[in-house]
Amino acid sequence: MTISIWRYSHFVLALTSSLFLIIASVTGVILAIEPISHQAKGYAIKDLDEVSLGTTIDALKENYDDVFVLELESSGFVKASVLTLEMEMLDIYIDPNTGVQLGEVQERPFIYSFATNLHRSLFLKSIGRFFVGLISLLLLLITITGVLLLAKRQGGFKRLFSKVQKDYFELRYHVILSRWFFIPIVILAFTGVYLSAEKFELLPNTTITHKEISNTDTAERFEHISDVPFFKTTTLDQIRKVEFPFSEDPEEYYQIELKDKELKVNQQTGQIISSADYPFVALASRLSWMLHTGEGNVFWSVILLLASASILFFIYSGFAMTLKRRKKVKAISIMPDKDDCELVILVGSETGTTFDFARRLYTSLNAAGKKVYLTELNKYCTFAKAKRIIILTATYGEGEPPSNARKFEAIFPTVQQPNKIRYSVVGFGSLEYPDYCKFAIKVDATFANTS
Repeated sequence: MTISIWRYSHFVLALTSSLFLIIASVTGVILAIEPISHQAKGYAIKDLDEVSLGTTIDALKENYDDVFVLELESSGFVKASVLTLEMEMLDIYIDPNTGVQLGEVQERPFIYSFATNLHRSLFLKSIGRFFVGLISLLLLLITITGVLLLAKRQGGFKRLFSKVQKDYFELRYHVILSRWFFIPIVILAFTGVYLSAEKFELLPNTTITHKEISNTDTAERFEHISDVPFFKTTTLDQIRKVEFPFSEDPEEYYQIELKDKELKVNQQTGQIISSADYPFVALASRLSWMLHTGEGNVFWSVILLLASASILFFIYSGFAMTLKRRKKVKAISIMPDKDDCELVILVGSETGTTFDFARRLYTSLNAAGKKVYLTELNKYCTFAKAKRIIILTATYGEGEPPSNARKFEAIFPTVQQPNKIRYSVVGFGSLEYPDYCKFAIKVDATFANTS
């Protein structure tokens, strides 16, 4: 049976990448659990937009002998690297209002580290990263071709989310789940390609350059950092990371990473010494990372987990559907010569179901002693002894012919049958679609016009 270009492309892409996609999907499920379990620790701080950077720095200096780094995770956790009064270096989560330790930063569990390395590079370093990027690209193409097939099946993009025709389990839920998860899978695939391109330096240069800002030496100096205007007005929701100065020397600055730029800030006056805006590529890379990992967003992490699991189902159901389709359209081993048969069966079938009915009809007629020839509508030609033609055809998409019947309308006027033909048309379809049996009706009209 003729296979449409989109279905063939979809199948070949899935077949060539299936092993890698299984690995990526399984590890993706594992890694999607990490941000969920991380958020469950309960260290997230609410109302970060009401806590000033100065308040947090003062609280840290009051509770710890020295502070090296303050970091705001996308999870809402406030993390600090400190030297305790007992002279112990710790990475801890804190309450930014009081500086009180909420918990220690734990070493990452082995299963997540293992899954990350396997997911990123298959333990093959640069070669593995290249393959992972390629598989992400193939997944993107598989998803695009899948959406095109889905739109075709449903009768157009406008009917993409219309009621799904009842069918066997694998086909029905292949369609249903693809409607639910094609957007998350496109995002996963696209961000995977983007992050791989970044790894291999295929994106524009993201180096940032600080520009010095001229300041007066007469700026007011403050005793407490919480009184410094910059630290007083800058809230934690604007902060990504703060590196503390090594000493109280005025030449030592706070190095602050905001959402969109980096600053060097005088610790006594709050004057901005230099500034550097992040280029668009750097911001896009950060967004791609968050979208690809679900970091900091439990809801999105759950969606990514389900999307990764759905890819495993698509692999299973896709191959199951292919095997069933091939079984349905399996060629009849012994077929009589077309010019020796008085009865001809012509078939138009997209998924193989109509072809299966045609084979059963052929077998029954053959068992009754009839000499029957069965072929696709695309192979319509002259039949020397044919007196009756039975057409069994489905309708695909928006009233269009199945892939193995697309040439029929063009071929039909060029063929002159030597005998007067009696014909019957059996249309297959579902009343749930507006173009129910439209192509079968068109075939009937075509034969009727020549009778």
